[in-house]
Amino acid sequence: MLYQEALDFLYSLTNYEQVPMPSYSAETLNLERMQLLLAALGNPHERFKSVHVAGTKGKGSTSAMLASVLQHMGLRVGLFTSPHLNTFRERIQINRGLISPEVLGLLADKLKDVLFETVIEPNEAGESVPVQKAKIPGVTFFEAVTALAFLHFARENVDWAVVEVGLGGRLDATNVITPQASVITSISFDHTHILGNTLAEIAREKAGIIKPSVPVVCQNQAMEAAKVIEQIAHERAAPITFLGRHWRWTPGPMGLNKQVFEVKQVSLVRSKNSPFVNDLEGWYEIDLNGKHQIDNATTVIATVDVIRESLRASGAREITARGVRDGLRAATWPGRFEVLRNDPPLILDGAHNVDSVNKLLMTLVELYPGKRWTFVFGTYKDKDADGMLKQLANRASRFIFAQVENNPRAMPVEQLLEIAQKRNLKATGLPKLVDALDASTGSRDAVCVTGSLAFVGEARLKWAMKTGSMMPDTD
Repeated sequence: MLYQEALDFLYSLTNYEQVPMPSYSAETLNLERMQLLLAALGNPHERFKSVHVAGTKGKGSTSAMLASVLQHMGLRVGLFTSPHLNTFRERIQINRGLISPEVLGLLADKLKDVLFETVIEPNEAGESVPVQKAKIPGVTFFEAVTALAFLHFARENVDWAVVEVGLGGRLDATNVITPQASVITSISFDHTHILGNTLAEIAREKAGIIKPSVPVVCQNQAMEAAKVIEQIAHERAAPITFLGRHWRWTPGPMGLNKQVFEVKQVSLVRSKNSPFVNDLEGWYEIDLNGKHQIDNATTVIATVDVIRESLRASGAREITARGVRDGLRAATWPGRFEVLRNDPPLILDGAHNVDSVNKLLMTLVELYPGKRWTFVFGTYKDKDADGMLKQLANRASRFIFAQVENNPRAMPVEQLLEIAQKRNLKATGLPKLVDALDASTGSRDAVCVTGSLAFVGEARLKWAMKTGSMMPDTD
């Protein structure tokens, strides 16, 4: 297939990124179906080592940092994430190189041959006509993409793959792998209509990625979520490492697009003569903004510590603070507090729930104390827009609403304006995001574009077109 044909084929499958999921169950998200698909492809997921990353917030950033660290250890590293900002190809990378259009077309051909067959059947007129039938009924867009990623990683002989969960964990298509470590990032309220209405229920779904005897690294969680995760890890004899309990960080000098911090493994005994016990302890630097990104970086350091022996067995070099430091410093993750312009500031951040909005606001206050913002905002119908706008109002001078083009999940501007009116927010609505950017960036206002990753991805593209700056890869 040609690249566009491959995309059309994948998007023709049931796609819960575009339409509401009827239920979150083994009938809707079926690991058995995924296992049948992978078996038909030769079980490519069994041909590389992996780390599996779940969570509500930070799993993409953590995955990108970990992939960068493993790459800087001399390994060939696959990275599977979702959703994408500007091009489908971002979802499947090797050593941060996007899958090529040609390879995607070839693999989509192989995938289609496994999923469908053409049989000759009579039509209503009694004529024999070719009919396409599913060999494995019900395969979804995300299942097909996950299988395609695993197939690409196996064909390209990656040493390791960092695999981000799509939704939840327990029934997610990625949960067919047996990783060398499972990672659970920050858990908060999102997809509550699917994953549950309490943090304990959501944590149980996320902790579904924990495998028997496979070590787990978990970020700081609310007590009710932490108890569930620890209980499941105990039941499955999976050793667990918690940030805060086992690893902690303290901040150093902070500047725009640069954070310095010190990490220590606090569960070890140290003395005045031996202040560092683990050689992964020490000072690190990342080019990502926000204290939550230091949490994510520390999670990566703790993960490297628990998979050291597996790394050595796969030929990694520099499994020390130096190797980790180089990888973390080189890590990038567009669309997450991305600074497009310094004066006046123009920030993009794919905050898509109340917790991520709060982290965005904390970072804005840290880096731009006292400043009020024009928020260009767009989100999805199934998101807590009211909760997000309530929090953003604390730092807002005004809101400009728009919506992602050609996306049936996008919340209409009129609905956002109704919420703003009820909260007495100063707000206007514009039909297109490019108009909202023009209206907000034509003054000396400090501007932050936020609400969803798709909204931020479109804003990145429109800004590049408007300013003539380097265009992101697009479809």
